[in-house]
Amino acid sequence: MKKKYIFIFLIAFFACAGWNMLYDAPKVSTHMPAVSSHIQKSTVPEPISTLQENLYSYMHFRAALDDKIKKIPVYTSLAIIPKSLQQAVIATEDRRFYEHGPIDPIGIIRAMLVNFTSGETVEGGSTISQQVVKNNFLTPARTLTRKSQELILSILLEKNYTKDEILELYLNTAYFGSNSYGINEACLRYFGIKPDKLSLGQATMLAGLLQAPTYYNPLENYNAAKERQKTVLALMSDQGFITPAEATAAYRENLHLKKNK
Repeated sequence: MKKKYIFIFLIAFFACAGWNMLYDAPKVSTHMPAVSSHIQKSTVPEPISTLQENLYSYMHFRAALDDKIKKIPVYTSLAIIPKSLQQAVIATEDRRFYEHGPIDPIGIIRAMLVNFTSGETVEGGSTISQQVVKNNFLTPARTLTRKSQELILSILLEKNYTKDEILELYLNTAYFGSNSYGINEACLRYFGIKPDKLSLGQATMLAGLLQAPTYYNPLENYNAAKERQKTVLALMSDQGFITPAEATAAYRENLHLKKNK
């Protein structure tokens, strides 16, 4: 029986790896303009690159990640991040976040069906846990070796941190575009406020950025950002986080965006 579960797990892992290598990066619409590798490189922080650092992250995972947390200028507790933003991120990035482990085979299958039906990459297959380790430890390379590293680190992440802590880590380390890393920088950059002051409209605009931070930057591409916000609100409504009336009101809300620098 144990061998059977190991076999099923391996099949699920390689299916996830294959899907993610093909479709997970970048998670942007096929209708978006091409982005040069030079521009992409300039908007992604440098990952760990040396063998010694990689070994340390495997052997002393919590210490390695805690070291990174200490370097974040303003680390925002999940307790003061509005539920609306948490729900928006879960609805769009990983709707089964509190139900699955490090990887989500069901999410992969759902993403495959959604993307096949729509004819473009609408959903990615990575879990929030996978995205946390990618943001903090790995290169953007789409190889089986890197996906194997991602799986191991995701297992270590879920072993050492609770789901709420993982969501908190994600919101503090994700890239939101416009040279903003983490939710505190993003709130200040786009709205000039702290995270606890976010409205539903502002929260869904930020959640929409995570799929393609440069393309959906509302200061540069407002129409595309609003279309993405509409998608986020629809997903939240479909999953019961908000009502259709609340979604409509949030979409019409004045976001009070700051002018571009």
